[in-house]
Amino acid sequence: MKVGSKMKKQEKGGALLEVFVVIFVLLIVVAFFLPALQTTRRSGGIRAACPNNLRQIITAIKTYSPDYHGYYPTSAKPDQPIDVSTHYRDLGILYPTYITSLDVFTCYSSRDKMPERKTEAYDNRAFLAEEAKQVSYAYSFDGSSGKDLPWTEAAPSTTRILADRHASKSLNQYSNHKLDGRNIAFADGHVLWISGTKKLLTDPDNPDSKVNDKCWWSER
Repeated sequence: MKVGSKMKKQEKGGALLEVFVVIFVLLIVVAFFLPALQTTRRSGGIRAACPNNLRQIITAIKTYSPDYHGYYPTSAKPDQPIDVSTHYRDLGILYPTYITSLDVFTCYSSRDKMPERKTEAYDNRAFLAEEAKQVSYAYSFDGSSGKDLPWTEAAPSTTRILADRHASKSLNQYSNHKLDGRNIAFADGHVLWISGTKKLLTDPDNPDSKVNDKCWWSER
């Protein structure tokens, strides 16, 4: 009887030891993967903020347009070509009447910081060169007529109006979401994530030689 009792105690001790080993291994596994899971969750949350920014800008553009004879924000005179190199700065025209926070123009996944407006004298005007260094988004224009014109309210609903920076060239490590892809905001207000690194056509459903030769995007 004593020998049997001793064996049972040894079996119980061995079972408990196995349980502790399993728990210990599980704790190590959790400790190893938890930081990665937290990083992934944080990255997902940050990426979700970018489409929200683009939706806010599109909504502001749609609100602005009826007040300015159907034109999207532009510094160009009516029916006059835009300056492609600076047209993206025209998004600053929306602040502060149509967009009340400058951080909307910055993608949180990028290395950019919120643009700063040092004086109210430039409210509702295009971003200055120094301010525009932190604008994270590309702003498209209408090149279909052979002229570089701002879009108007007549833009097709499938037209790509805004995109993460580096829309007109291949993505790189300095792009908003690095090599993962881009968010695209359309004239009808919806935002779509597009994977891949290639440059974007403004109207990919109706490609032609002009569109393929020249992307209709203004960005820094």
